[in-house]
Amino acid sequence: MRLHAYMELSFFINYTMSRLIIGNRFKKGTLFLLSIILLLVVIGVLLPSSFHVERSIEIKRSSKAIFPYLNNLQKWGSWTSLNVNKDYSLEQQFSGSNQGIGSELSYHGDKLGKGKIKIVDNELDDHVAFSLLINNRFNTDGNIKIESKSETDSKVTITLDGDVGFHLPDRYIILMMNNIAGSLFEESLNRLKTVVESKKSLPAEGL
Repeated sequence: MRLHAYMELSFFINYTMSRLIIGNRFKKGTLFLLSIILLLVVIGVLLPSSFHVERSIEIKRSSKAIFPYLNNLQKWGSWTSLNVNKDYSLEQQFSGSNQGIGSELSYHGDKLGKGKIKIVDNELDDHVAFSLLINNRFNTDGNIKIESKSETDSKVTITLDGDVGFHLPDRYIILMMNNIAGSLFEESLNRLKTVVESKKSLPAEGL
Protein backbone atom coordinates (compact mmCIF):
# COMPACT_ATOMS: atom_id res chain seq x y z
CA MET A 1 0.00 0.00 0.00
CA ARG A 2 2.78 2.39 0.91
CA LEU A 3 4.52 1.60 -2.37
CA HIS A 4 1.29 2.19 -4.27
CA ALA A 5 0.69 5.50 -2.46
CA TYR A 6 4.26 6.56 -3.11
CA MET A 7 3.88 5.81 -6.83
CA GLU A 8 0.65 7.79 -7.00
CA LEU A 9 2.25 10.73 -5.18
CA SER A 10 5.28 10.58 -7.45
CA PHE A 11 3.08 10.52 -10.53
CA PHE A 12 1.07 13.49 -9.24
CA ILE A 13 4.20 15.52 -8.54
CA ASN A 14 5.71 14.74 -11.96
CA TYR A 15 2.44 15.52 -13.71
CA THR A 16 2.04 18.82 -11.85
CA MET A 17 5.64 19.86 -12.53
CA SER A 18 5.36 19.01 -16.23
CA ARG A 19 2.16 21.03 -16.53
CA LEU A 20 3.82 23.99 -14.83
CA ILE A 21 6.82 23.77 -17.12
CA ILE A 22 4.64 23.52 -20.23
CA GLY A 23 2.49 26.38 -18.95
CA ASN A 24 5.51 28.57 -18.32
CA ARG A 25 6.93 27.76 -21.74
CA PHE A 26 3.60 28.58 -23.35
CA LYS A 27 3.42 31.89 -21.51
CA LYS A 28 6.99 32.73 -22.44
CA GLY A 29 6.33 31.76 -26.06
CA THR A 30 3.18 33.88 -26.14
CA LEU A 31 4.95 36.88 -24.62
CA PHE A 32 7.83 36.48 -27.09
CA LEU A 33 5.42 36.33 -30.04
CA LEU A 34 3.51 39.38 -28.82
CA SER A 35 6.79 41.24 -28.37
CA ILE A 36 7.79 40.46 -31.96
CA ILE A 37 4.41 41.62 -33.28
CA LEU A 38 4.63 44.82 -31.24
CA LEU A 39 8.14 45.45 -32.53
CA LEU A 40 7.02 44.96 -36.14
CA VAL A 41 4.11 47.36 -35.60
CA VAL A 42 6.41 50.02 -34.12
CA ILE A 43 8.91 49.63 -36.97
CA GLY A 44 6.07 49.70 -39.52
CA VAL A 45 4.80 53.00 -38.11
CA LEU A 46 8.28 54.49 -38.46
CA LEU A 47 8.77 53.23 -42.03
CA PRO A 48 8.02 55.61 -44.91
CA SER A 49 4.65 55.19 -46.60
CA SER A 50 5.78 56.52 -49.97
CA PHE A 51 8.28 55.26 -52.52
CA HIS A 52 10.10 56.57 -55.58
CA VAL A 53 11.76 54.47 -58.26
CA GLU A 54 13.83 56.02 -61.04
CA ARG A 55 15.99 54.63 -63.83
CA SER A 56 17.54 56.25 -66.93
CA ILE A 57 19.30 55.30 -70.13
CA GLU A 58 20.84 57.14 -73.08
CA ILE A 59 19.63 56.19 -76.56
CA LYS A 60 21.27 57.17 -79.82
CA ARG A 61 18.07 58.36 -81.40
CA SER A 62 16.06 61.57 -81.39
CA SER A 63 13.11 62.11 -79.07
CA LYS A 64 10.89 62.05 -82.14
CA ALA A 65 11.98 58.48 -82.88
CA ILE A 66 11.47 57.33 -79.28
CA PHE A 67 8.15 58.94 -78.41
CA PRO A 68 5.83 56.66 -80.44
CA TYR A 69 7.03 53.62 -78.47
CA LEU A 70 6.03 55.31 -75.22
CA ASN A 71 2.74 56.87 -76.30
CA ASN A 72 1.19 53.68 -77.70
CA LEU A 73 0.44 51.00 -75.08
CA GLN A 74 0.23 48.35 -77.77
CA LYS A 75 3.91 49.01 -78.46
CA TRP A 76 4.85 48.53 -74.82
CA GLY A 77 5.05 44.79 -75.36
CA SER A 78 8.03 45.34 -77.67
CA TRP A 79 10.16 46.89 -74.93
CA THR A 80 8.61 46.49 -71.45
CA SER A 81 8.24 43.34 -69.37
CA LEU A 82 4.59 43.12 -70.48
CA ASN A 83 5.19 40.38 -73.04
CA VAL A 84 4.75 36.62 -73.29
CA ASN A 85 8.50 36.04 -73.17
CA LYS A 86 8.47 37.40 -69.61
CA ASP A 87 5.25 35.62 -68.63
CA TYR A 88 3.80 32.92 -70.91
CA SER A 89 0.44 33.14 -69.14
CA LEU A 90 0.14 36.88 -69.81
CA GLU A 91 -3.24 38.13 -71.01
CA GLN A 92 -3.77 41.73 -72.14
CA GLN A 93 -6.80 43.82 -72.98
CA PHE A 94 -6.65 47.26 -74.59
CA SER A 95 -9.38 49.85 -74.28
CA GLY A 96 -10.01 53.56 -74.70
CA SER A 97 -8.03 55.51 -77.27
CA ASN A 98 -5.69 53.73 -79.66
CA GLN A 99 -2.82 55.76 -78.24
CA GLY A 100 -2.15 58.80 -76.12
CA ILE A 101 -4.30 60.17 -73.32
CA GLY A 102 -7.16 57.86 -72.39
CA SER A 103 -5.66 54.64 -73.71
CA GLU A 104 -5.73 51.77 -71.22
CA LEU A 105 -4.15 48.37 -70.81
CA SER A 106 -5.31 45.69 -68.37
CA TYR A 107 -3.04 42.68 -67.88
CA HIS A 108 -2.94 39.47 -65.88
CA GLY A 109 -0.25 36.83 -65.57
CA ASP A 110 1.06 34.22 -63.16
CA LYS A 111 4.44 35.96 -62.83
CA LEU A 112 3.56 39.59 -63.52
CA GLY A 113 0.37 39.56 -61.47
CA LYS A 114 -2.59 41.78 -62.22
CA GLY A 115 -2.53 45.42 -63.20
CA LYS A 116 -3.98 48.30 -65.15
CA ILE A 117 -2.13 51.06 -66.97
CA LYS A 118 -3.68 54.27 -68.27
CA ILE A 119 -1.99 57.16 -70.06
CA VAL A 120 -3.14 60.31 -68.28
CA ASP A 121 -0.93 62.99 -69.84
CA ASN A 122 1.63 63.47 -72.60
CA GLU A 123 3.50 66.02 -74.62
CA LEU A 124 4.74 65.35 -78.12
CA ASP A 125 8.33 64.05 -78.12
CA ASP A 126 8.73 65.08 -74.46
CA HIS A 127 7.00 62.79 -71.95
CA VAL A 128 4.22 60.30 -71.25
CA ALA A 129 2.57 60.18 -67.81
CA PHE A 130 0.57 57.15 -66.72
CA SER A 131 -1.25 55.66 -63.76
CA LEU A 132 -0.51 52.08 -62.73
CA LEU A 133 -2.63 49.90 -60.45
CA ILE A 134 -0.68 46.85 -59.25
CA ASN A 135 -2.58 43.79 -57.99
CA ASN A 136 -5.51 45.99 -56.97
CA ARG A 137 -3.38 47.27 -54.08
CA PHE A 138 -0.82 49.83 -55.18
CA ASN A 139 -1.96 52.99 -56.94
CA THR A 140 1.11 54.52 -58.49
CA ASP A 141 1.98 57.43 -60.78
CA GLY A 142 4.50 56.93 -63.52
CA ASN A 143 6.26 59.18 -65.96
CA ILE A 144 8.56 58.56 -68.91
CA LYS A 145 10.60 61.62 -69.78
CA ILE A 146 12.65 62.13 -72.94
CA GLU A 147 15.48 64.63 -72.70
CA SER A 148 17.14 65.58 -75.98
CA LYS A 149 20.91 65.66 -75.72
CA SER A 150 21.41 66.40 -79.40
CA GLU A 151 19.64 65.80 -82.69
CA THR A 152 20.53 62.12 -82.50
CA ASP A 153 20.97 61.44 -78.78
CA SER A 154 18.36 61.35 -76.01
CA LYS A 155 18.08 60.42 -72.36
CA VAL A 156 14.99 58.47 -71.30
CA THR A 157 14.02 58.42 -67.62
CA ILE A 158 11.25 56.33 -66.07
CA THR A 159 9.92 57.24 -62.62
CA LEU A 160 7.30 55.59 -60.45
CA ASP A 161 5.83 57.12 -57.30
CA GLY A 162 3.26 55.80 -54.84
CA ASP A 163 1.98 56.01 -51.28
CA VAL A 164 0.46 53.12 -49.30
CA GLY A 165 -0.74 55.29 -46.43
CA PHE A 166 -1.01 53.66 -43.00
CA HIS A 167 -1.20 50.07 -44.30
CA LEU A 168 1.71 48.61 -42.31
CA PRO A 169 2.20 45.32 -44.27
CA ASP A 170 2.45 47.33 -47.50
CA ARG A 171 5.08 49.58 -45.91
CA TYR A 172 7.29 46.51 -45.57
CA ILE A 173 6.55 45.45 -49.15
CA ILE A 174 7.54 48.80 -50.66
CA LEU A 175 10.98 48.46 -49.08
CA MET A 176 11.67 46.09 -51.98
CA MET A 177 9.99 48.28 -54.60
CA ASN A 178 13.17 50.02 -55.71
CA ASN A 179 14.91 46.71 -56.37
CA ILE A 180 11.92 44.94 -57.94
CA ALA A 181 10.56 47.78 -60.08
CA GLY A 182 14.05 49.15 -60.67
CA SER A 183 15.29 45.91 -62.21
CA LEU A 184 12.23 45.78 -64.47
CA PHE A 185 12.82 49.39 -65.52
CA GLU A 186 16.47 48.70 -66.33
CA GLU A 187 15.54 45.65 -68.37
CA SER A 188 12.81 47.57 -70.20
CA LEU A 189 15.02 50.57 -70.95
CA ASN A 190 17.77 48.35 -72.33
CA ARG A 191 15.23 46.65 -74.58
CA LEU A 192 13.82 50.04 -75.65
CA LYS A 193 17.33 51.14 -76.58
CA THR A 194 17.83 48.00 -78.67
CA VAL A 195 14.45 48.28 -80.40
CA VAL A 196 14.68 51.99 -81.19
CA GLU A 197 18.30 52.01 -82.29
CA SER A 198 17.67 49.05 -84.61
CA LYS A 199 14.94 50.97 -86.45
CA LYS A 200 16.08 53.07 -89.38
CA SER A 201 12.77 54.81 -90.00
CA LEU A 202 10.37 56.58 -87.67
CA PRO A 203 6.95 55.02 -87.07
CA ALA A 204 4.37 57.40 -88.51
CA GLU A 205 2.40 58.11 -85.35
CA GLY A 206 1.59 61.24 -83.42
CA LEU A 207 -0.42 62.02 -80.31
